[in-house]
Amino acid sequence: MKDSINPATLELNGSVQETSNEDLKSIFENARSAQKIWQKLPIEERARRVVEINKVMSTQYEEISNLISSEVGKPPSEAFTNEVYGVIDATFHYYSTVMETIGQKREIPLGFYESMEKKSYVIYKPLGVIAVIGPYNYPFAIPFMQIIQSLMAGNAVVFKPSSETILTGKKIQDIINETKLPQYLVQTIFGSGSELGNPLIDLADKVIFTGSTVTGKRIMERAAHTLTPVDLELGGKSAMIVFPDVNMERALSAVRWGVFTNSGQVCCSIKRLYLHEDIYDEFIDKLVKLTKELKQGIPTERGVDVGAMINLEQLELVDEMVQTGKNEGAKILIGGRRNPNLKGYFYEPTIIGNATNDMEIVQKEIFGPVLVVIKFSNKEEVIDMVNDNPYGLTSTVWTENIEFGKRIAEEINTGTVMINEVVYTFALAATPWGGTKESGIGRTHGREGFLEVVRPLHINVDRSHENDPWWFPYDEDALDVVENFKLIAKSLIVKDDE
Repeated sequence: MKDSINPATLELNGSVQETSNEDLKSIFENARSAQKIWQKLPIEERARRVVEINKVMSTQYEEISNLISSEVGKPPSEAFTNEVYGVIDATFHYYSTVMETIGQKREIPLGFYESMEKKSYVIYKPLGVIAVIGPYNYPFAIPFMQIIQSLMAGNAVVFKPSSETILTGKKIQDIINETKLPQYLVQTIFGSGSELGNPLIDLADKVIFTGSTVTGKRIMERAAHTLTPVDLELGGKSAMIVFPDVNMERALSAVRWGVFTNSGQVCCSIKRLYLHEDIYDEFIDKLVKLTKELKQGIPTERGVDVGAMINLEQLELVDEMVQTGKNEGAKILIGGRRNPNLKGYFYEPTIIGNATNDMEIVQKEIFGPVLVVIKFSNKEEVIDMVNDNPYGLTSTVWTENIEFGKRIAEEINTGTVMINEVVYTFALAATPWGGTKESGIGRTHGREGFLEVVRPLHINVDRSHENDPWWFPYDEDALDVVENFKLIAKSLIVKDDE
């Protein structure tokens, strides 16, 4: 059995039966049988069946939100707005757009070859069985959105939730079971990645993983043996750049939420704050005061802003990085320790100043409620500093000059750049989600997300009754054809004055 522990109270939430490696083969066999039937349904019918998930969830808002809170340690209100609502919004959006995205054939212009009565078009076919491996920080929203797109595209799914959030994973399966989806189309397995990971990768037609960069690299390495495609949404070290003309009050509120929401256990949370030297002292002073106003405690208690971290191991990793920062010469402005007044896994909201871009605390991900602050003098310097980092998931630029902000955004090497916003773009189901560099490969959400869970099938049609001119025999007529092609080739050269 695998237990679920409440990280805020250290009480037992419940348990599930772990899946054995021996069971995986039959699980995938059942999934493939279900998928063969499912893919034959019209896309409109598949989408209509999947969107029934929203009807099921609409009667369980409180139950789902409280369950997420008990496993992750975030306030239930945050669990609803950031996870439950996000799934409902995304499901409806995918239902509304799946036909225009992958449900229609796409004609391909062939130019010269069309004069020979040749036509080409592309249709989109499901990949088969998708393995979705979920994270613990957003155990409901992240995998559920990926499952929904996979299903509407005609795939079956084998879902492995994080070992820390098994009951939320089970809840996803329970919701799906209440719809009219075929048996075995979605199956949830439970267990550690070290035990189930390799056979899961070996049996899947694609792997969608959200988690650490270290684990993502292992998955990619294993998937290479079978040439199994992967989507990897990995770590982040998101930067917030603040220029002197900023609306300071809004920026202060934004960075406070952007750092400490979900106790900083967010791949796109603000982890690096770059402040222009003209406002550095004032901004830091006000931010520290605002941070002191946050209430940390049992997340189900009224008025709590910041809850617990997922487990002791993660808390100790965060504390180790904070101590590293102190040793590097940075200064703890607030926090910097485990909360001594709470028995759960609570780390105090922490801000570290006097940092330089080469410090380990700036370059490495700190997956917890910790903000590192760096001073800059001009836009060229700050762009170089932001890009000088192994991660590239999101970043944000703060200025009242929107056109200037757009120009800065285009120079930053991340998957998403926000202007005068933080974190929230994961909730935008219409937009692509993913990163560059060690933040991963591939995209989920939006049109790009659908295209990741299908394969393009190119179909070429020829209505001519004549032999193609390049077929055998290579006789005198064939030589004339070659000369004609040489003339055509000359017309395809772009001249210098064009």
